[in-house]
Amino acid sequence: MSKIVVSFILIFLSINLYSQKDKYKVIKVNGSILFEKNNTELKRGSVFSENDKLNFKTTNSRAAVINPIKGRFILMPNNNNIAFARANLTPSMNNISSRAGALINKIDLSNFFNNNYVILDKSYIKISPKVFKMDDNNFFYIKYTYKGEEIPKKLKNKGDTLIIDKKELFTIDGWPIPNPNITNMDLMYLNKLQNKSVFISTFNPVFPDTKELLEEIKLIIDNLKNKSRENKITEVTSYINEMYGKIDKNNVEIWLINNNVIK
Repeated sequence: MSKIVVSFILIFLSINLYSQKDKYKVIKVNGSILFEKNNTELKRGSVFSENDKLNFKTTNSRAAVINPIKGRFILMPNNNNIAFARANLTPSMNNISSRAGALINKIDLSNFFNNNYVILDKSYIKISPKVFKMDDNNFFYIKYTYKGEEIPKKLKNKGDTLIIDKKELFTIDGWPIPNPNITNMDLMYLNKLQNKSVFISTFNPVFPDTKELLEEIKLIIDNLKNKSRENKITEVTSYINEMYGKIDKNNVEIWLINNNVIK
């Protein structure tokens, strides 16, 4: 290969990398964000540059975006100014770490189940049996209100692992609840022999559309082809935390494996 050809290839690659440096692809939009030039909305797969002007319809509109060189960012309005500015690209969290071992006390459990808690089909949570043993006479349950009626749902477990199953959670007398819109749930613990029920915490359950979420995750994974398996899991966990709510990293890993995203 001649020096001229090599030089041409290097120049081409440099130009290509430079052109990608300020290009961002949209993963997900919460709220409404418009391109100022043609008044069209940003949506998953949209591409914009740092020089494009964007208008945020509300101050809480934001988007998760990714750049193949710089990584993932959160696009949001600058303070109360809803006109786009470069400062609106805030680096995403990338230091999400998995919990070490089981939840060991009531405070841990209460802190874990608060605000928005994400459940992807099923959620598995290890809990210390020294504090909360789980058997036929001692178990966790969730209660929520549906059409004015309080619904208690006993939660299953496998050893020291508590299992929250979305399908079972929204089934009453064997019939699934159509389009449940439950915003608050109470996590409770019952000692059946003592007939004593303990309140743990109130949380807002978040059940993402898993088909939509998979498409969003694929955009992230496509930009992490050279990253380690652990890095991919961490990035996806961070993304879900930022755009949906709290989730356990181990549950993210299980879900990614079950959906053939990672091995």
